[in-house]
Amino acid sequence: MSHNTQDPASSNSICSNGAKVNELALRQHFYPAGFEQELQTNLDFFLDGVGVDEQAKVPYDTLFVTGADIDPQYYVNTTEIGLYLNILTEAHQHGHQDVLVRINETLDVLLGAPTWNGLYFWPYDIVDGKLQPQQEGIVPAVDNANLAFALTAVSGAYIDSDDALAISAVKKIDDILQRQIPGWQQLYDPSKDLLRAGWSTKDGAALRYFIDRKANESRLAPIWAHLITKDTSSPVPKSAFNNMELYTGSINVKQQSLHPMLTWDGAYFQGMLPAIWLNERQLIPDYSIIEDMTKIQQAHSEINKIPFVSSAATTDDSYAAFGVPELSEASVRFEIQIAGGHTGTPHATALSFLVDPTNAIACLQSIKRQHPSIESPYGWFDAVDTDGNISTKLISLDQGMFVCAFLASSINQQVETYLKRKGGYQDVVDMYKSFTPNN
Repeated sequence: MSHNTQDPASSNSICSNGAKVNELALRQHFYPAGFEQELQTNLDFFLDGVGVDEQAKVPYDTLFVTGADIDPQYYVNTTEIGLYLNILTEAHQHGHQDVLVRINETLDVLLGAPTWNGLYFWPYDIVDGKLQPQQEGIVPAVDNANLAFALTAVSGAYIDSDDALAISAVKKIDDILQRQIPGWQQLYDPSKDLLRAGWSTKDGAALRYFIDRKANESRLAPIWAHLITKDTSSPVPKSAFNNMELYTGSINVKQQSLHPMLTWDGAYFQGMLPAIWLNERQLIPDYSIIEDMTKIQQAHSEINKIPFVSSAATTDDSYAAFGVPELSEASVRFEIQIAGGHTGTPHATALSFLVDPTNAIACLQSIKRQHPSIESPYGWFDAVDTDGNISTKLISLDQGMFVCAFLASSINQQVETYLKRKGGYQDVVDMYKSFTPNN
């Protein structure tokens, strides 16, 4: 199908030339004691002219940093835009009034971007301040769902506001989400009763694999597909989520018998990213599978003197799906070799703040003591290995997860407010009742 475009000026656009965002801060209670400066440094990635394109009003996917010199790469994915909007929302709540103008500007950029049945491509090139799909024409379920939940958080923050800019943002978000309904309907495969992973406009066909694992960062996609389509003539059923499989392992650590959730690659973010938006401690029937996964990552981090292990940059500035083998379903159940656990990424340790805040800060402080050059002026570099080699990359997805891990309590509440107002929260509760191991 053809790409759909819309002039952002037709969608409640009431701001055009907002102020440059050259300062961001959070409400004081979000800064952990003893880690205030480090969190601020990572937040500073999202300043204009650093990790954010001043014309396109979106973050760069990748930033190479050498000293104070930066080399941005002009592309982005929508998960990164969503996390950026969540950070801006908190900055506005802290008191940065001009940031609400930027939220509207970024929403205008999304409204003007080419889509497939309302769903966004992965990735977009940033060209002359606009988003341009790449030739492969991939439309991923995962990034669209992440963006959708990020947008519900923004809407949930402003849904009762009488501020004109806030009202405008809520209307734009509703427009974005409603126009995506045909795309979500088309990604559902009734014969499998699962959601397809996405669509290729280049091939004119669905991607060949399905979202079939709960312990994956894609798990929000069938949840959102159901929520946004449930009142239509072609709803995506809850079973698209319930049918996904989930497996745990069994391992002894420090004389404890643990039963961790297994992600496919053993990557921590695969298990944790959705918790930025949903309070999974409250939703998952037995949260110990997440706590045990975290304890094993903590032990691995201590032994190897690296951060938690997850998909990240390599220390020679490539990229790999790193994971702890004992936490990998591919490795444990099928003996498939994975990238392995000798390179860690700070954002994964930061994500453990969602599970064990005290140990997360202690681990991050330990990593900085062991590898003081991990910190650039604009955030922590994306990877360090067991030999102490460090990447020169900053990746906005990982920077966004790093910062939003500390904001998750607020973001969770914003999403819950939105879902309760729209009549979808009980559906989420019902689906998570199936979040139990198949083994």
